[in-house]
Amino acid sequence: MPNSTTRAREYQVAPRFLADSTHTGDPGLQPLLDAGWALSRDDLGNVFVTSPDHTIRTGFLPEDERGDLWMITAHPHAFAPPAWQVTLDLSAPPEIVGEFTAALAAAPDSVLTGATGGHDMTARLLDEHGWRPVSERATTVLRSPDGLVALHRQLGHLRPEDEMAGDVERWLFEVGPPGHRWYATATSNLPDHLLETLTTAVTRPVPVRRYLRRDDLERLPAQATATPTAPSPLEVARIRAATARSAAAPRPAASVLAYTTATRPAAFPAPALAGRTR
Repeated sequence: MPNSTTRAREYQVAPRFLADSTHTGDPGLQPLLDAGWALSRDDLGNVFVTSPDHTIRTGFLPEDERGDLWMITAHPHAFAPPAWQVTLDLSAPPEIVGEFTAALAAAPDSVLTGATGGHDMTARLLDEHGWRPVSERATTVLRSPDGLVALHRQLGHLRPEDEMAGDVERWLFEVGPPGHRWYATATSNLPDHLLETLTTAVTRPVPVRRYLRRDDLERLPAQATATPTAPSPLEVARIRAATARSAAAPRPAASVLAYTTATRPAAFPAPALAGRTR
């Protein structure tokens, strides 16, 4: 029998942000392609999708030297330096990227408009969602109630060229428990409505589908749950074998099953159902 650790089956993994990457760009890029944005590739295998006016660019960059798997930028016009930049690293689930890019595709004219600074959003995280502040030097940190997501806001003036180079970030998402963390960043000029979209996408606890082997399951964080979506091939084979045996078994003659009125056993009273504990 082949080693069972090589057999993958489909699971629903929750929360989504602990499901790891699928190492494919399709979920993150598809909302843009569906909106008619242009696809291109370089010789290394990096993939780029650009808005029709060339002002919004998304890169899926498995061969990028910076180490960011995803980079998204918005520009005032096609030849201008980026006004803002969002990055996500190698372990970010692509479904999270897809939720953000879907917002870009739905309202491309709004990517450079609106307030910045994230003050309303951080207030809602504290007041409505139970996040807690943690004081750190030169940084404001908010942590989710389960401790699995931290949002860092760098204080003070940051040079735009340093932010775009990845040397410093205004916003840093730290996602997952120790040993299973991934990171996303956003620069200062990301409009608040897109910062909120990114925060919602990063923290949404919905499950996602993953094809996993036994060793993949063992590598999931302890805080993640993986629920099979269908029986495994071995389970299907066992069910089919049991069904075949049942169909092939000889059936008792009808006379053996028949009871006369005089000989039919009295029905037993139904047992009382005990309370079921959850």
